[in-house]
Amino acid sequence: MKEDVPVGLPLLRTLQSGILTLTLNRPDSLNSLTWELMRLLNEALEEAAIDPDVRVVVLTGAGRGFCAGGNIRGKEQLDPNDPVSNRIGHSAAWRSLEVRASQVLKLSASAKLLHTMPKPTIAMVRGPAAGAGLCLAAACDLRIVSENAVFTTAFAAAARSGDFGGSYLISRLVGPAKSRELYFFAEKISAEQAERIGLVSRVVPDAALEAETLIWARQLAEGPTTAYRYIKRNLNAAETMTLEQVIEIETYNMLRCAGSDDAKEMVAAAKEKRAPVYKGY
Repeated sequence: MKEDVPVGLPLLRTLQSGILTLTLNRPDSLNSLTWELMRLLNEALEEAAIDPDVRVVVLTGAGRGFCAGGNIRGKEQLDPNDPVSNRIGHSAAWRSLEVRASQVLKLSASAKLLHTMPKPTIAMVRGPAAGAGLCLAAACDLRIVSENAVFTTAFAAAARSGDFGGSYLISRLVGPAKSRELYFFAEKISAEQAERIGLVSRVVPDAALEAETLIWARQLAEGPTTAYRYIKRNLNAAETMTLEQVIEIETYNMLRCAGSDDAKEMVAAAKEKRAPVYKGY
């Protein structure tokens, strides 16, 4: 991995014992997303997906909130390090639907990366997770949240239809009927309500949020990452494939795992009556 991003930048990166923590770092605006922050997050996730030193990714927000989504009230700020938007961002070409859509599609790839990368991803949420922020949390494999967390799709309240894959991700967590309710009314729901409808994995006291997240992250980082890779591939395939297709892909992935060094280490550790030390291949 590259060196950790300095504290002054919108995204902080910390890699320790296989756990990569990505912190959205705009606490004064509840970590609302900017063009620059979205680009940095995409780059970090693309790198994490292929870095063998990263075994699990934790996404969180600095300060009292996870992510308030996009800043629709403020003036749009172009990414100072993106040459394309800076060259044409004030021109008539930039205002065309096609150009702007292509830019937004590029910048909103984080949800897809979190959902599909071959490593477990965890959203650690306190405070508000709204709009695109809720979608980023929903894109993670697991969501562990503080008792003070608050969730809302927010889009309809801002006369928007929604983006960042939320229509797909949230529907698969809570079901089509409940997702329509969440989108149409855009009401704020508590951590307790979110757990009850299946939107989050676990609710913990706010003071214990980091410690409880670390327990999960360590367990995953020390676990059989080869198996996790294929478990995630199976589950993602199951979202679109038929039962017959899923059984076939499971069979091949099971055999791939059985021949891995991780599987051999599990057998050796059992024979030697010790904890396995997985290498991830």
